[in-house]
Amino acid sequence: MSESLPTSANEQTLTQNAFDALLTMIKVGTLPDGAVVNERRLAHELGLSRTPVREALGRLEGQNYIRRSGRTLLVNGVALAEILEIMSVRKLLEADAARSAAGKMSAAKLAGIRSQLVSMQDRDQVSPDHHWEVDDLVHLGIAEAGGNKLLRRLIGELRTRTRMFGKERIPGRFEPGRAEHLAILDAIEAGDGEAAANAMAAHIEGARSAIIRSVTGDISQ
Repeated sequence: MSESLPTSANEQTLTQNAFDALLTMIKVGTLPDGAVVNERRLAHELGLSRTPVREALGRLEGQNYIRRSGRTLLVNGVALAEILEIMSVRKLLEADAARSAAGKMSAAKLAGIRSQLVSMQDRDQVSPDHHWEVDDLVHLGIAEAGGNKLLRRLIGELRTRTRMFGKERIPGRFEPGRAEHLAILDAIEAGDGEAAANAMAAHIEGARSAIIRSVTGDISQ
């Protein structure tokens, strides 16, 4: 029995590595909405055997990132109706997370996130990937500071779905979003839970409204 444990642990690690790699490919659009998911090709690209890739694909299917059409697996994108629902739920969850994080984030962490936000002065010089990385620093950092592990996981999953919908920046949200992030951090640093919650809710509502404007063709704001 003692000899089987390392193998089992190694298999679990390989499956997790495959899952993380495939989810990243879906998030950033390497595997876009509707793309055919080929187990053999992906195993070759990842340098893994087909077994951990197959298990990872099963997990992704269970979490609705891919879907089955007959015997074919396809990437399951995010439709407009779903993203609007996601943003409404995120508004509720992340406002609560910001409220809980008030007064709990360390000065060093707050300073680090602010530094990243302030450094993004020119939107044309900020890649979409870096923009999402900093966005994660803000939103996931706040979720972690609140101390509710389930809330952190749910917010992370909803943010993944958000990124799948808008792989590039939401039009017109670079400067307003940065200013709103800084306002949220100010409220958290001041220990004002209600101000932090209100600032977060306004921030996510602004993003939701920008999505609607982009779809209707009004991206002037």
